[in-house]
Parts: sequence; structure tokens; C-alpha cells
Amino acid sequence: MSNLQLIIGREYWTRVKKKSFIIVSLLAPIGMVVLMLMPTLIAMFGSSEDNNIAVVDRTDCYSQYLKNTDSMRFFFLPSDTPEDSLRNTFEGMGFDAYMYINGSPDVKDNIRIYSHTIMTMETEMAIRSYFNDALRQKYLSEYEGHSSQIDSLFARVNSAHAEIASVNISDSDVDKESSAAVGMIVASVSMFLIYMFVLMSGSMVMNSVMDEKTNRIVEIIVSSVRPFDMMMGKIIGIALMMLTQIAIWVVLSLVIMVAASMFIGPQVVDVSSVAGMEQSQEALAQVTDNGEIANFLQYFKSINIFQILTLFIVYFVCGYLLYASLFACIGSVIDSPQDSQQFVLPLTIPIIVALYIAIYALQNPSGDIAFWGSLFPFTSPIVMMARLPFSVPVWQIVLSIAILIASFVFTIWFAGRVYRVGILMYGKKPSMKEIIKWFRQSD
Repeated sequence: MSNLQLIIGREYWTRVKKKSFIIVSLLAPIGMVVLMLMPTLIAMFGSSEDNNIAVVDRTDCYSQYLKNTDSMRFFFLPSDTPEDSLRNTFEGMGFDAYMYINGSPDVKDNIRIYSHTIMTMETEMAIRSYFNDALRQKYLSEYEGHSSQIDSLFARVNSAHAEIASVNISDSDVDKESSAAVGMIVASVSMFLIYMFVLMSGSMVMNSVMDEKTNRIVEIIVSSVRPFDMMMGKIIGIALMMLTQIAIWVVLSLVIMVAASMFIGPQVVDVSSVAGMEQSQEALAQVTDNGEIANFLQYFKSINIFQILTLFIVYFVCGYLLYASLFACIGSVIDSPQDSQQFVLPLTIPIIVALYIAIYALQNPSGDIAFWGSLFPFTSPIVMMARLPFSVPVWQIVLSIAILIASFVFTIWFAGRVYRVGILMYGKKPSMKEIIKWFRQSD
């Protein structure tokens, strides 16, 4: 046990003290927060050009709908201003563009904007929205005397929102309102964390074993430490290092987000000025609505967070031990990264397949594919996390964990037997037949 503790401490501290670990731990949260806040930062500090637009309204009907903004101002010229003279003098008069309104906006070429540079999408969409408002008023005016009722009808139609309560029936006779969207968010975060952690840490274990084998350091270590202790020390030490890094990321991200929110304040990006973002505008309005936030928090409380966190840790640890032991086994039988492809591919395929099954499970958590995927040990850590927020039967959870524990115990035993021989073998890439032979060798 003392040797195992020494190896765990060595694997942990040698990695935590590296400059690369410190840099990545500090900069990754900053990078993630900056990416999240980039639209707001661009809106705050990005310089927007002022557009001065001369308007000649020959209909005398539409000028009233053109509203000045911080980045766009309209200047109305007499309706008899000749176009030929304005074409040559508008820039000298301080205008960036000029507009002629010759008729109703629903007829092509009745409204034309002239400039030496292409108009920005923001400017074009804003002007288009002004004339859309003018057209709406024109169509409504055809129903003289009923315009107020029509305005009220349109307001009701545009604000229509169906409220559907989804109630989760429990055995304790305490029904709770639930939300599929909140469940999907919790499931997605959980399964992607396990997916990323298993891939990153597994590769790290394999490279660590392979480096020590290539440098012949392992020959000295195994003279005083059992190979199995050395393998488990690497697996546990790297796991602790990854957990430390994740904890740092979480804490720093929260601190940076709080500091950024205090600095930025209630600034919000004006998504309505971007083409094709009408749906985003509606989503933003819903998110910022206090009632929706309260409902979200209420739905979040309806999920059994304690159960999900507990099972997340169980699947997190068991899944890591299952894959890390096999990655350590691979590192012990190869001498170079080029030789790893033959053995790593069969391990990465189940992880990728698990992610696809988990995405399917978000839509149909009780389906046959999701059920069997949550029992198969090489996919269950990811797939089961996608199903948990949607009330998985207890017997399925117990069976899944039992199979997973039995599987990682076997893989650790198998990897340990191969590791003790392969770690001292050099100069040849072994075949699967030779690896099985190493496994069958007695102590």
C-alpha cells in the first residue's frame, strides 16, 4: 500500500507541477468565458459606422416610418430633388447613401438605395423592417373603422403561448412538475463530461506508460514495485489530476462569469438587427422573462439532483477504471505512438458509439437501444447518464452498475497480467495471440 501511495503521489504531483497544467488550468476557463461573452463584448466595444442617408419621398407617405438610430440617420430632402444632381453630389453633402421612394414598397424597384459601397446587412434589414411596418399599416387601413380590433387580434396571435404542465408521478404520492428541456440539459452535460474525461485521461495513461517503457525507467521501478501497483498508481494518480483540473475550471469559470456580469451589467446583444435571427430574439425574450426563469428553477428542483450526482460519480469512476486499465495495457505492449493505432481504435469505437446512442436516448430514453446501451459496460457510463433525468427504473440502474463493476474488475485483472509482461518487452509489436499468451502465464 505504501508503494501504491508513492506512485499515486508521483503521478499526481509531477503533472500538477508542470507549466502546461498550470497554463491550461488557468487559461481554459478564461477562453471559454470569453467565447461565451464574445457577442456581448463585440456589441459593447465594436465600433459601428454612422450611416447618413438622404431620403427623397416622392409619395409623401413613407418618410414618417423611417426612424433614426445610433448608427443610422435619415435626412429628408424635397420630393422634387432631381436624381441626376444628387447622384454626383450626395457624398459632398455628407451623405453615405441616398434613397428614392417612388411608390408602394410591395412593388419592386419603387424603393432604391444608392451608395458607392454595399450596404451592411444590419442597415438593409433595419430599413426593410421600417417599410414592412408601413405595409402593415397600409393593409390595415383598408379595413377602416376596424383597425383597433385588428391590432388587438394580431397582438393576441403573436403572443399566443400554450402552457403545458408535465407531471411526474412518483411512488411516494408526491407529484412534481417536470420539464423535458431541463432533463435534456442535465443529461447532456453529464454524458459529455464523462465522454471527454474518459478519452483524455485514457490517452494520458497510455502515453505515460509508453514514455516510461521507451525511456527504460520502468526497469528500475519494477525492481522495487509490483507492476500491478505501478499500473494502478498511474491510473489513480492521473484520475486525481484530471479531477483537480476540472475543479479548477469550475471554480475559475464561476468567478470569471460573476466578475464579467458585474463589469458588463445588463448589456444584451441586439439580435433583432441580425438577419435570420428572429427565432433567437424570441428565445432571448423567453430566457430573460422572470417567469420563465422561475419555472426553469422550479423544474430543475423537480429532478433528483442528489441521485444524479451520486450516480454520476459512480459511472464516472467505474467508466474511467474500465477504459484506463485497457489504455494502460495498450501502453505496456507498444513502443511508439505509430503502433498504438491498431489497439486504440477498438477502444475508441465503443466510446463514440456510446455518444451516438446517448443522443438517441435523449429523444427516447425508454427505447430498446437506450436500454441495452445502458447495460453494455463499454457504453453504459455515457448512455445511462443520458437516461437518468427521465426516471430510469431502479432495477435497471442496479443491474447496469453491477455489470459495470464486474467488467472493470475483470479488465483491471486482465490488464494487470498483460502489463507485468508487456512492460519489459521491447523491439516488437506483439500480436493478439501473444497478448493472450502473456495473460495466461502464471505468476
